[in-house]
Amino acid sequence: MQSCRPETASLGCLALVAYIPDPLGAFLHTLQRLLPGENNSQPHITILPPRPLRSDVETACREAQLILRQFPSFDVELSQVNCFPTTNMLYLDVALGDSHLHRLHSVLNTGNLAHGEKFEFRPHLTLGGPIPECSLDAARQQAESTWRTARCSPRFRITEVVCLWLSPTAALSNWRRMWSQSLAVGHPAGEKAVAAVTAQTY
Repeated sequence: MQSCRPETASLGCLALVAYIPDPLGAFLHTLQRLLPGENNSQPHITILPPRPLRSDVETACREAQLILRQFPSFDVELSQVNCFPTTNMLYLDVALGDSHLHRLHSVLNTGNLAHGEKFEFRPHLTLGGPIPECSLDAARQQAESTWRTARCSPRFRITEVVCLWLSPTAALSNWRRMWSQSLAVGHPAGEKAVAAVTAQTY
């Protein structure tokens, strides 16, 4: 989990993620440990990248939970290994579920949660890095060959989102798990359901 810049985070920082359930999550954690870098976090997809808060954390959390309670759960499928060229971070692309993740990010990135992203939002799962240029090809080949050995399905369902908070006085890596919010149940996870949430939010 990247950190907010201290000079812009007088009220702390907040991020929203979806953790990967086992057995896929356990396999991905093993894959991550094989690669260079300091990515020791539980495998997850980031929905709101870390951002400095514009309000107290309680107000920001209420806004996020209100949106999440209305958003339908949906399926995600991880696809191929790729690399961010500006940071040399290896990641898995998202195939199925990409549009839902974009929509969820869009409706959450408003009000007290709004923040101009450093990089364009792209749903993914980080595997490792940053990797030195001289080691990048070998690390990518290892990630690809290991990913192909997975015996579990690359598809899973996002049913809850977890809020992480970094206190303004905490160390930059000391993110605290605040809460988890279940997504709506009993709704089809299709474009009509997602669009309805978007219309209600704006």
